[in-house]
Amino acid sequence: MNTGNHSYAERIQGTNLGEELFETYCESKGFHLTRLGFDEHKANIPNFFRLNPYIRNIPDYVINTPDATFVVNVKGTDNFKQTEYNLLPEFGEWFSTKKAPLIYAFCFKEYDRPILIYPEKIIRLYEEAKIDQQWSDGVVYRCLNLRNPKHGG
Repeated sequence: MNTGNHSYAERIQGTNLGEELFETYCESKGFHLTRLGFDEHKANIPNFFRLNPYIRNIPDYVINTPDATFVVNVKGTDNFKQTEYNLLPEFGEWFSTKKAPLIYAFCFKEYDRPILIYPEKIIRLYEEAKIDQQWSDGVVYRCLNLRNPKHGG
């Protein structure tokens, strides 16, 4: 599990468990899944940090269920970066439509399905968290406490 003491390099070691769990879930439901965003484990981009924040935050997937289409950002932790929080209102305009809304899928190995949350709720949870934390590389984040039953866990 990542802690506030891990560097970026340490945080991305191994596989992206959240994305693996999400892909497995979608496959089990028969959802059509298309990768959009970057994969820091299978296709690492040198100097990724130099890219524009909107490019770095392209959603991970588009999924089509029998009834709906979603643009999805997958998270394997409920630690949410301040930089992404600051961009959330614009992400709704850039990545979401009424027929294909942007959602976040928080995937934890102890749960059998993702916790699906719209950006508006993430903003509320981030503000409720109130306590900024910081990784050793200076990235500020807050824990959304999604494993708390009150928030969806």
